[in-house]
Amino acid sequence: MTTADAYDVVVIGAGIGGLSAAAMLAKEGQRVLVLEQAEAAGGYAHAFQRGPYTFDPAVHVFPQGHDGALPDAVLRYLGVRDRCEMIAFEHNYSAVYPDMTVNTPFGIDEYIEAHQKLFPGEAEAIDRFVRLCRVVHWQAHNMPPQLAFANMGEAAKDSPELFKYLRSPVQEVIDEHFTDERLKAVMTAIWPYPGAPPSRLSFVTFATTLSVYLDGAFYCRGSFESLVQAFVEALRNHGGELELGSLVSSVSLDNGRATGVELADGRRVEGRVIISNADAKATFEQMVGLDHLPGRFAKRLSRMTPSLSAVILFLGTTLDLDSLDLAHEVFRYKHYDQERVHEDIQAGRPGGTWASVPTSLDPSLAPEGEHALVLSSMAQYDIGRPWDEAIDAFVDQLLDDFEPVFPGLRESITFQEVATPLSMERFCLNHKGAAYAWENTPAQTGGARSPHITPVEGLFLSGHWTQPGSGSLRALVSGVHTAQLVLGSLGRPGIRMEHPDLPPSE
Repeated sequence: MTTADAYDVVVIGAGIGGLSAAAMLAKEGQRVLVLEQAEAAGGYAHAFQRGPYTFDPAVHVFPQGHDGALPDAVLRYLGVRDRCEMIAFEHNYSAVYPDMTVNTPFGIDEYIEAHQKLFPGEAEAIDRFVRLCRVVHWQAHNMPPQLAFANMGEAAKDSPELFKYLRSPVQEVIDEHFTDERLKAVMTAIWPYPGAPPSRLSFVTFATTLSVYLDGAFYCRGSFESLVQAFVEALRNHGGELELGSLVSSVSLDNGRATGVELADGRRVEGRVIISNADAKATFEQMVGLDHLPGRFAKRLSRMTPSLSAVILFLGTTLDLDSLDLAHEVFRYKHYDQERVHEDIQAGRPGGTWASVPTSLDPSLAPEGEHALVLSSMAQYDIGRPWDEAIDAFVDQLLDDFEPVFPGLRESITFQEVATPLSMERFCLNHKGAAYAWENTPAQTGGARSPHITPVEGLFLSGHWTQPGSGSLRALVSGVHTAQLVLGSLGRPGIRMEHPDLPPSE
């Protein structure tokens, strides 16, 4: 339970975006309280155990960034770097198609060369496309989260590629560069990471995702729970508090300013600043109330769409997965036509699927001689029938889809558990079980996403519902940036931790 009834900062939600902001603010001398409705911290990054198996439900890989891991810099700043052992991946990802398997390396030149060997007739186009992604990533990275209209012209002049493709979906840019339909599918293999098919996915989001993954990635020994617990320990080491099982029902307002929160059990906690790491839709519609928001902001909120959800199958298997020529992450496509994949998802069938094998990096997550295997599929929240009636057939199809990838999979299963979009909704209270918060469309990316600084004075957002977007790395960047903005609002000096993966503090 809380030790006081008033704090400098109250954080709603203990996901990566909330915990990182809270820990950094605590280190900077703020009295911080984090309230989490679940019985465990971490949100989608929280791992769970089932007997001898440990599973990560959502975060399977953490991109390191272009010159070393941002988490490394943040954890060192917080004094808990030794609490999280990061294991670097040797390979990027594999993608399995009807008649070919693509194994991709890290490094931009190596990635380009690997694809040129498969499609020599479009070698120049491959080089141009991948390097365009890199340029767009850099230009987006150097752009401030909020750009004043008066500065728009100068920004467009300095970042021409970014502004040219700012409202383009991936498919449009892919069609501009390539003619081979198989190559188009291969070059967009990672679209399940940002969670929208190429026809809907923001090219800027895709370009930045591809770019950071090309620079390397890591896994945390013992699961990504160790990263979560490192942030929890840092928070507490610096005097902050975390209360689990505490649902915030509303944000208290005084003359339009956020002054505290009210909990479902009737308690009230005051705060000079409130940070919501919770669902943005619930934050504004339920905790604040639409009548306390500017009409234009409320109208835009009503038009925003949540991302797809997911079905996640957790397996124990006796297969020797290490003997297969596959990476830790394996995307599986039954069709080259990604619109057919999207149609499968809309019809309540598996699509946008991939496998993660954490035990290839950390064997301790399963019994000796076994592997932990996680099969994920993008999924609609509403498929026109109850999930409890549909899930058995869905799982059977998912296993069938991966049987050619992992021969003998069905007969080797020693443990099985499944999570549906309803599980995602129940655990994190995300609207319609959204796996990536707002859908990563061109109209909802970058500055068009919900802002850190809300129209309610004293209320800030952190996490994947706000900028820069979804994914583990972006959630962490969001937390750091939110902490900077909060310190500025309190008249305190900003955090002095320079790192190339962090956005400008001004």
